[in-house]
Amino acid sequence: MRLQVKVAYPYDKMYTTDKNTIIMYSPRISGKSYALAQMVYIYSLKYPNHDIVVTRANYNSLEDSLYNEILAFADSIGQSKYYTAFRAPLKIATTHGNTIYFKGIGGSDYSRSKGFKNRNHKISLIICDETQQLKDEQSLLQAKATFVRSLDSEINSRIVFAGNPEQVKAHWWNAFCRKYRYAGIYEFIDANYLSIKKYLSPITLQEIDTERQYNPLMYKFLYLGELDDLAGGAYAQFKRDRHYISVGKWQDEIRGKKLCYIIWGGDGAITHDSTGITPIAVYSDGRAYVLERFYYNPLETGVILAPSQITELINIYVEQMCKKYDVYGERVGSYFAIDCAAADLVTQLRYNINGYHIVKGFTGKNVINNNAVLNNCFAKNMLKVVDFGGYYDFYYKRWVPTTADTEPLVYQLESVTWKDYKLDPSIPNDYTDALTYGANVYFNNPDNLYLPARKGVYEE
Repeated sequence: MRLQVKVAYPYDKMYTTDKNTIIMYSPRISGKSYALAQMVYIYSLKYPNHDIVVTRANYNSLEDSLYNEILAFADSIGQSKYYTAFRAPLKIATTHGNTIYFKGIGGSDYSRSKGFKNRNHKISLIICDETQQLKDEQSLLQAKATFVRSLDSEINSRIVFAGNPEQVKAHWWNAFCRKYRYAGIYEFIDANYLSIKKYLSPITLQEIDTERQYNPLMYKFLYLGELDDLAGGAYAQFKRDRHYISVGKWQDEIRGKKLCYIIWGGDGAITHDSTGITPIAVYSDGRAYVLERFYYNPLETGVILAPSQITELINIYVEQMCKKYDVYGERVGSYFAIDCAAADLVTQLRYNINGYHIVKGFTGKNVINNNAVLNNCFAKNMLKVVDFGGYYDFYYKRWVPTTADTEPLVYQLESVTWKDYKLDPSIPNDYTDALTYGANVYFNNPDNLYLPARKGVYEE
């Protein structure tokens, strides 16, 4: 059977890119499903001794989506006999002898896909359809780790994550795509209905145009994939173009000003959580800036440190910061606001850290009110985060370079969302919590610290 299939732009990049993993981050009516069905057909012909795996969060949804789309594509090009369909379990066999497997990878059990075995063939193509429907990034990465073991590295194999943007900008899938787009390690295919406009029926185009005229915000989301910044994000007032500034801009803004106080907001690990310290530097004109952060994530190291061990690392970090900013010599005020739930960390810091610093547990934990204070700071341009180009990992003793999409605090500011009037517990928020505690100490000043007056430099 000769391969005579024409692939439309921009989906032709799936075959020409030198990157192994492809992300289709496109809204509805963008041709994703058709392009995926076409790719399954092409890969099954091109690599007849290899199988294909198609996954989705809900196994029961696969038959109504890509399973039927794959069969329909073969029908559309006059090759209906090429496939033999099975429903128990769901799979498709080809006349060339390879098999297309369909697997569910969602649910509460991250390991549900670990039992997959294809005994005869390696895999040429892995597709995750409607990726945004998975509950979190961990679900996706666990499934990928299972199937990628069978992927043949000797051929031009592919992994494809296809998903629609979610309306909540902070949704994990949106954050995942932002992070990896700027990392540059995956091939991104961005398409919308305009990419396939000539293939759409007049009725479909008329419906889209009606939405454009009478509901422009929904039109932008549904058909262009453009997101409303304020939709659902817990820190929606944070705008990286305004509040995530370069070292040069920070130095320009503080020129001629005196560093008066550092308020070290901190969130300590209870079990497997991360530990973060976010120091807010307060200058003589009342401006506040987040300086170099301390991050420790046990999920990255595989080691849960005892409070005494994490305190040792924090102590080294604090002393380096104090030396850099001449905290002791210039008599700069220093106050630690640590999550009161991390009582052992608070105790260890009080005992081990230089007695110059005030160390207290942050107890005024009204989540909604505390969050409102931090959002208000960003809305009025009262607080900015300095981009140092990365951070120092005190556990591995190495410098970790970052972009705006991979910097841990910024990533959480743009990812944390609300759920049932609380911060969604499935989304890490250790570093944003740390910042929230520090911001509340400064802007509410519950302990009557001797802080400089804000002199009208903010947008009131």
